[in-house]
Amino acid sequence: MNHFRYRDGRLHVEGVCLTELAEGIGTPFFCYSSAKIEYNYKVFAKAIACLNADICYAVKANSNIAVLATLARLGAGADVVSGGEVERALAAGMPAEKIVFSGVGKTFDELCSALARGIRRINVESFQEIDTLSEAAVATGANVEVAVRVNPDVDAKTHDKISTGRQEDKFGIDLELAKDAYARVKELPGLKVTGVAVHIGSQLLDLYPFRVAYNSLAEFVGQLRTEGNEITELDLGGGLGIPYGNEVAPDPVAYAAVVAETVGDLNCQLTFEPGRSIVGDAGILVTRVISVKNGIAKRFCIVAVSYTHLTLPTSDLV
Repeated sequence: MNHFRYRDGRLHVEGVCLTELAEGIGTPFFCYSSAKIEYNYKVFAKAIACLNADICYAVKANSNIAVLATLARLGAGADVVSGGEVERALAAGMPAEKIVFSGVGKTFDELCSALARGIRRINVESFQEIDTLSEAAVATGANVEVAVRVNPDVDAKTHDKISTGRQEDKFGIDLELAKDAYARVKELPGLKVTGVAVHIGSQLLDLYPFRVAYNSLAEFVGQLRTEGNEITELDLGGGLGIPYGNEVAPDPVAYAAVVAETVGDLNCQLTFEPGRSIVGDAGILVTRVISVKNGIAKRFCIVAVSYTHLTLPTSDLV
């Protein structure tokens, strides 16, 4: 459903004329369609309704408080990667018990603050973080649920800078080492093993890498349970792509079918962390043309924005 439409040569968002809006408040500005965000969320929620699952929106996709509040009203939780994102999610009305803390760079202070807030779960990504999290749990008197993010060595066939599930990527713990990570969690105070987490990348247009990763995950869960680990939660990450041109986006219903076929019989509570697929096509950057510059082969429009305003593209290259 397209909430951005031209009427008499002027672009409108949900019936609001952007030209008139620009004349009233000036440019540049970002304009988001709450109706489009709601529509995207409900399409995804309907697709996974057959599964025992929660949706924790990936705040890194767009951390605007109004966007977060819109999703909070729809019942979404949050997948966060920093202490600042924890605070934003809480401020927007997302309850602590629906917040999952992921990311490779959590600090001791951030972990202490998150535990004091009572967030739902920490997805740990290294042996060093496991030790730091235990220290934070002891310092705050918390008993925290932990999922180890595993790296299944799956190439998501997406942009190199946003692929996160290959062995050479910095994210997660290699499957060959992950059993030792669970043993480490079990022996440290303040930590309780509850799940396994995986996220193989962003902007995936093909469902096959998900199938490969989730099959590996199912096999690994079986091994963990055989060794006495009580695994009750699976965090399957996000990553569904959107069309920027002629691409065909994955069907959320087809994606849910892949999930059901690979991990659906493990009797686990599932967590999904969609981000781009919820907000990527729901906003627009509005600016004005300063001047037109004529070159030999091209004509250039000089506008009042730059790459510094394109927050998602720049973060994708980090």
